[in-house]
Amino acid sequence: MDRLLLTLTIIFVSLLAGYAVRQWVGSGRAPLSGQALSRIRLLIQKIAMFGLIPVSAMLSLWGLPSPDPRLLSLPALGLAAWVAGGALALALSRLMRLSPAKTGSLYCCGTFTNIGAVGTLVAVMYFGEQAIAMASLYRLCEEMFYFSVALPVARSFSEKPREGSSRRFRFDPVLAAIVSALALGLALNLGGVPRPDFFGLLSTAAMLTGTVCFLLSIGMGLRLSRMACYAKESAAVSLIKFVLVPVLITSLAMLAGLGGVEGGVPLKVVAILSAMPVAMNALIPPSLFDLDLDLANACWVFTTLELVVVLPVLILILPLL
Repeated sequence: MDRLLLTLTIIFVSLLAGYAVRQWVGSGRAPLSGQALSRIRLLIQKIAMFGLIPVSAMLSLWGLPSPDPRLLSLPALGLAAWVAGGALALALSRLMRLSPAKTGSLYCCGTFTNIGAVGTLVAVMYFGEQAIAMASLYRLCEEMFYFSVALPVARSFSEKPREGSSRRFRFDPVLAAIVSALALGLALNLGGVPRPDFFGLLSTAAMLTGTVCFLLSIGMGLRLSRMACYAKESAAVSLIKFVLVPVLITSLAMLAGLGGVEGGVPLKVVAILSAMPVAMNALIPPSLFDLDLDLANACWVFTTLELVVVLPVLILILPLL
């Protein structure tokens, strides 16, 4: 229970702190302009994405004792989660008879998942440093899938396509940073290079700091307008994120034999990562391609707030796996 409260506190205090800064700047009482806040927000995100999170992943994978070959199924499970989430979102959009703009936004919400910040944080709080390496493997194909598959699919629902808008995302530096970090960590691990003991603590500290930075920057961009108008769509995304995808991906993880690896920790990490809320990145395609940005924002906020209920239920289920 203490770890649950600490996890929820880290998540929501970081988000609220960022939102408070946004409101302060918006009130005109802060010595910052809106443009300056945006630059600071982007800088914080870059520090987290290009520095702290990749370093944490590299150090964790370096120290992972004798990696089991079955852990190689983790990237495939992550990919299956994003494909399934997007497909289910499209199916529910058809059932609800949503417009193309709403369908495109709902697809983004079904696909884009908050693994790097919230998912990894929850896994580490319960399973320690080893969860960082497992989470990094799970999300290995994340950026590649988002920008090579999810973004073009979202763009196909745009009524006013913007020429060249997706071209900027074909090469993603976040993917390069993560892959480079994992490759270095794996090379050091397989090469038998001993990792200094204090690097384990450094890995956890880097991950926690990166998570706080990322959530703080998300709070700075939080928009709470018109959420009540999208209760039906938010409920549909919640069903996808917290029920359908977790059941499917956890079942596949069992079939892959992850329950027999390191006391079942990889299986439980997958269960956590597959049950995470909509990622902030889900707001990017709607803003680029004239989709329903308010819908995406509402689904992101609703699913993030639902962690207050989802995490306690998840913690009760994990011992049963």
